Amino acid sequence: MNNTNQKRGNFISVLAVYFAANVIFIMSPAMNSIATELYPDITYGTVLLLSTISSLFMIPGSLAAGAVLGKQVGFKQMAVVSLGGTIIAGVLPYFITNFTTVLILRIIVGFCIGLGFPLQSTLALKLFDDSERPGVLGKATVAMSAGSIIYMLVSGAVCDISASYVWLVHGILIIPLILVLIFLKEPEKNETEQSIQGSAADRSQNSPGEKLPPMAVFASAMFMIVFFAFYPILLNMSAIVDQEGLGTAAVTGIISSLFTIGNAIAGVIFAGVYKAAGRFTIPVGLVLWAAGTAIFSFGHNLPLIVIGVVVCGIAVQIVWPGTINSFAGYVPPSKQSMASALFVSGMNLGCFLTSFYITGVADLTGNADPRLPCQIGLVIVIIFAVIWSIAELDHNKKAASTKNAR
Repeated sequence: MNNTNQKRGNFISVLAVYFAANVIFIMSPAMNSIATELYPDITYGTVLLLSTISSLFMIPGSLAAGAVLGKQVGFKQMAVVSLGGTIIAGVLPYFITNFTTVLILRIIVGFCIGLGFPLQSTLALKLFDDSERPGVLGKATVAMSAGSIIYMLVSGAVCDISASYVWLVHGILIIPLILVLIFLKEPEKNETEQSIQGSAADRSQNSPGEKLPPMAVFASAMFMIVFFAFYPILLNMSAIVDQEGLGTAAVTGIISSLFTIGNAIAGVIFAGVYKAAGRFTIPVGLVLWAAGTAIFSFGHNLPLIVIGVVVCGIAVQIVWPGTINSFAGYVPPSKQSMASALFVSGMNLGCFLTSFYITGVADLTGNADPRLPCQIGLVIVIIFAVIWSIAELDHNKKAASTKNAR
């Protein structure tokens, strides 16, 4: 019974940290309203920094957490700091309107969100075995998608009342914070980790130690580039909806939430997809990603926009957990937190660079059409999806050959 209760607590803990993962999406439906209502005298590209600068500072947060998580700092401590910091810094701009101060607070939000990213995949890796993990990752993805849907729907709805109310939406994170305080227990270290984290006196000076595999670094770089090319779809969503007369901020929130409905669909089917596709899981996700980006980029009506967004949502949440699950096969346990942090950091760096990319496209072409960065991004997605797929299949083939030779 105790083991059953512990597993249930572990499962709830994983769901809680995944639910909080996409809190940055609160900003997606709100950007146009924030720019026009709260900061009309500041250029739109500069106002976009309120979203993208958080993505940038998720990177040092993720890397810092990956370096100390489970070693100097416990999982529960990290979760509380991450969630608590995000709530406080996220809500404060409702009371403090100075743009520079709000920008600093968004930096703090990004760093705190980043602290929580390594928790997600690392908890799933450490608390569940190989047979349980794909199912848990799938359900965790559903929880992450549910959180994202709530964030964007509520954000879009409150923006129609007042753009300033969007900051208060960060208070929703009180729910996962309470769940973490109640249910999260420290994962037990396995023998390998204990030996790695032992005192220096117990180690041989000639031991090279475990290193982060190059494939983990490569996968993180590919995720960064593909996400960078895709992200204009979400960042420019409110501008596209407004300029093409498709609806209000509430409509943007609904459309944006369909991305996370796609995430949820992927979460439900991920275990089955992984079982059926095996080593082709990531390439399958990348093909869908390119298809969804194409449909959105050239679809000028709501049905096609909806289809494109949903397909992209499904694709992202096949590629993401597919990669994290593959890490369990070739990343040493002592480096799994860092590999997960690096992977998510790649995504966040891509998100941050997107705002400069959007401005750069407009400046270079003289065309401010918010769809143009999406269309150029489609070409980038296709090119790097092919490169990543080839490398992934080659790595899996070599890994299988090595395993069979033993």
